[in-house]
Amino acid sequence: MSRSWRFLTNHALVLIYVVGHPDSTVSEIAAGVGVTERATLAILRELGVEEIIVRGRLGRHNTYTVDFGRLAAYRREGTVALTPREFVDGLVATLLQIAREGAVSVQEHVDSGALEPRIGRWGFFTNHALLLLSIALDNGSTVREMAASIGVTERAVVAILNQLEMEAIIVRRRHGRRNTYEIDFAALRQFRRWSPGAWRLPPELIDVAVKGLHGLSTNGESPTS
Repeated sequence: MSRSWRFLTNHALVLIYVVGHPDSTVSEIAAGVGVTERATLAILRELGVEEIIVRGRLGRHNTYTVDFGRLAAYRREGTVALTPREFVDGLVATLLQIAREGAVSVQEHVDSGALEPRIGRWGFFTNHALLLLSIALDNGSTVREMAASIGVTERAVVAILNQLEMEAIIVRRRHGRRNTYEIDFAALRQFRRWSPGAWRLPPELIDVAVKGLHGLSTNGESPTS
C-alpha cells in the first residue's frame, strides 16, 4: 500500500481547489493538487458529467462553477452509511463559505437531507477516511465488520489500521478478545498529507472535518485545537 496515502481523493482535491480558484487553468489546478494535467482533465470531465462542476468561458479563460446541491447529494456507491448527513452538511457549508470569500455567487444553504441521493462510482474520501468514519461510528467493530462497512478486504483494513497507528491518528486498546480504537483528533488535524501538491488545503476545511468526525465519535474525547 502506498506510503503517500491521505484522506481526500484527487476528485475531492480538484473540486476544493476549483471552489477557491474558479478561474484557474488546468495546469494551475494540476500543479496545485499535485496530479498530472491529463488526470486533472479526466476528473473535471467526471465532475462535469455529474454536473457538480460546470465549466464556462470568460474571454480566453475557463471558469468553473460548483453546484453545491449536487455535491451535497453525491455519495460513492456503498458509502452512504459512512457519510452521515450532519458530516456532509458541515463540509459543504465550509466550501460554500470559501466560495463566498472568493466573491463567487453561490446558494445560501444546502441541506443534503432534503436532496435525492445521487450514487456514483468515485468518491471524495479515501478508504483511510472511510475507515476513520467507521471507527467514529462504532469504535468496537471487528476487522471483518470494518471491511464489510467500507467494502474492502480484511487484509486492506489491517494495513490501513497499521498506517493510522504509525501516524498516531488512532490508538488501539485491547479489551479481552476484542480491540477498540480511539481517534487522536490533534494528530488527525496535524496530519502532513491532507494535500499533496504545492497548494495547501484550507485550514478551516480540515478543522470542520476533524470536528465533524468528533461529533460522530463514540470515544467521547474532545478534539484539541
